[in-house]
Amino acid sequence: MALSAVPPAVAEDSTTSPITEYGPIPAQLPIGGVCEVESDGKGKLWIEQYLSSEITSYDLETGEYKSYPTPQPLSVPGGMDKDHEGHFWMTGVTNNSVIRIDTRDGSYKQWPLPWGNALNTTVGATPLNVGTSLSNDVAWGPDNALWMTLGGHNAIGRFDPETETFSKFPVPGEVLGHVHSLFGIIKPGPGRTVIFNMPQMNKVGMIDVDTKEIKQFEMPTPLSWPTGIRTARDGTIWVGEGFGMALARINPETGQVKEYPLLSMDGVRSSLRKQLESGSLGNPLPMLGPVVEGQDGNIYGMVAFASPATLGNQVLKFDPRTGKAEMWPTPSHASYPCDINPDEHGRLWFGELVSQKMGRIDVPAD
Repeated sequence: MALSAVPPAVAEDSTTSPITEYGPIPAQLPIGGVCEVESDGKGKLWIEQYLSSEITSYDLETGEYKSYPTPQPLSVPGGMDKDHEGHFWMTGVTNNSVIRIDTRDGSYKQWPLPWGNALNTTVGATPLNVGTSLSNDVAWGPDNALWMTLGGHNAIGRFDPETETFSKFPVPGEVLGHVHSLFGIIKPGPGRTVIFNMPQMNKVGMIDVDTKEIKQFEMPTPLSWPTGIRTARDGTIWVGEGFGMALARINPETGQVKEYPLLSMDGVRSSLRKQLESGSLGNPLPMLGPVVEGQDGNIYGMVAFASPATLGNQVLKFDPRTGKAEMWPTPSHASYPCDINPDEHGRLWFGELVSQKMGRIDVPAD
């Protein structure tokens, strides 16, 4: 379904904020739940709207939006990742399925997860799947397979697109995986691994895609709620701690975890001052969510924790070489920046769940 073009809204004060906003993004509900924004490398962005269960494309040249509702209404599409052909994969959190969207024409194909099915049928032309796997995120692994969180089963799942077969690997010691199912994140790891968070266990996990060996790294701060995870170019793993209000750096070779606290009175005062100056208000506390390494070597993060209830509206820039942290408010109030990803030009894109927009940060090359 084609939708009219909406021009970008530039940050209100470009001297204090590097953020450019686009939107609001058209949706089939008043708030579609803009979260993940990914580039297909061919001039389009693909935007996950998990509340309205649709993926929306945005043509960077024409400004045109097109909406592609998922096959099942209220499927709640989870995090996306791109395969080698440029198509995007995701899970349906509520419809217990793996879903692929073809970026050539917006068509979908889905495979029901073979675990915990409560309902797997078709009504008319609409497939209906309900289950207890509670898979929230996917990662394209170095073995050319799709890896996924399975919070409802305290496990990590794997789907082989070539053979269309599923595998499941229990995470040793994990309990209450369903508690963090909506916070579950999985990403490509260093070497031939995939990494995933276990916030309710205060840990980050790593699975070898060949041996299926699972390693776990515990955060030094109790109850830190590690949410965002990302592998840097040097093979280290960076973690955003929501309750710990810190960044953590994991050396997967030694197992050493180093934390960088972000909470200070000076930092909170600085955040409040910037918000007042820009006219954008939100939670000033550095409750960190998803993170990513920019092409300049800095770590960028969504300062919104993992729940819109925190009403965050900031983006973090952290320099690992100096330890300097800086935060910018988004132009929109209480925007809840939801996820952050680089495109092929090194620009960083993120969704804003509450404001129904997406943001862009232009990052200089290192």
